[in-house]
Amino acid sequence: NIQNLIRSLLVFLFVSCVSISEKDILLTDDTPTSVLDLPNSRIAYYQKGKGPHMILLHAAGHDHHDFDSISNELSKSYTVTSIDWPGHGKSEWKENAKISSIAYPEILKEICGRLQIQNPIILGNSVGGYAAMKLSIENPNLTKALILVDTGGMNELDIFSTSFIKLKSREWFTSLVWNQFPRFYIKQENEYTHQILKRIERSKDKEGSIQNNSAIWASFLEKDYNLREDVAKIQVPVLIIWGKDDPVIERKFGKELH
Repeated sequence: NIQNLIRSLLVFLFVSCVSISEKDILLTDDTPTSVLDLPNSRIAYYQKGKGPHMILLHAAGHDHHDFDSISNELSKSYTVTSIDWPGHGKSEWKENAKISSIAYPEILKEICGRLQIQNPIILGNSVGGYAAMKLSIENPNLTKALILVDTGGMNELDIFSTSFIKLKSREWFTSLVWNQFPRFYIKQENEYTHQILKRIERSKDKEGSIQNNSAIWASFLEKDYNLREDVAKIQVPVLIIWGKDDPVIERKFGKELH
């Protein structure tokens, strides 16, 4: 449960201090296909392949490179579009925009409209899964199918989860656990997970990153982030994928979603 998560994370914070060396990081192209100027943000997107459309949506604190291990293979059969959420990677919020994950579904809808993407398969991890589900619920004709990987949006706000989210909403705590938290929930060790962890380390130095991440976590307490009562409205095929040892978004949420 969340109480065990907090305890384990705090222990991990004090015993894990080793930085990943530069030699472990693969060099990947970081030049976006283009940048979309949306009402509240500027969104960098990356597109390759041809065929039916597939959109890849990353988790909070990450970026589009999370999908480097599969995007080339997918692009053999699909037109693959991956994005950086605002405040991540090469994307940014506009001045005075409210930083919140609740804005993500509308941003996703705008992207589909601007790029003329019709009936895509959407793969979403964590908050990316929330955005995919919300889009499909509110606009059932805009999606062909969903692939939900340890998805957000299935909040169960007991006292422990609420307490942890409130902690992560504090900039001082987010800064404190910036490197340790992703190491805590990323269990696999390979060249791609090493890249993910290193990019997260580097992103801390980007102006506004801590503020952005804290605000996104704060938005997980908003009523509109909880889709538990609405997921039955999804009309398209759904593939649910979950890590059996996910210490943050527990596997039971995947079973309840199913």
